[in-house]
Amino acid sequence: MIIDNDSLDKLAYLSRLEFHEHEKEAMLHDLNEMVDWVEQLDELVFEDQDLGLDQFTLLLQANELRQDLAMNAITHERALALAPSGDTNYFRVPSVKG
Repeated sequence: MIIDNDSLDKLAYLSRLEFHEHEKEAMLHDLNEMVDWVEQLDELVFEDQDLGLDQFTLLLQANELRQDLAMNAITHERALALAPSGDTNYFRVPSVKG
């Protein structure tokens, strides 16, 4: 896939960006390099389609996550002691109303 001037103009419109004419060449070069890099990654990751494995299955196996366990890493009293300003049970913060 090659990014051309029309594609760049559409991307700029969608992202609410404006490019000067002298910036467009550099932006086109950079975007095309990014697209080439992603295409190379696609070839590396999914080149063995004959294995019968779904693409997402391969990704999930490569990215095993830790268990999500709820635990208190710091006590309430310790957090209050570390705060710049606190009350008996509450953190004091500066007022944001003008």
